[in-house]
Amino acid sequence: MPDQAQKTRPVTPSPSGGGGDGPSAPKVDKPNVEELLKRMKKVDPAAARIT
Repeated sequence: MPDQAQKTRPVTPSPSGGGGDGPSAPKVDKPNVEELLKRMKKVDPAAARIT
């Protein structure tokens, strides 16, 4: 059997937005976790506990 030809892999940009030609991820602020936990406690107190 003949040897398999080696294919070159394209270099993938880093997840931090390596300046590629494609669209970049939007810059979004982190949501307020305190407010979310308060709302969760009203629905299900057991699910709102931080482990």
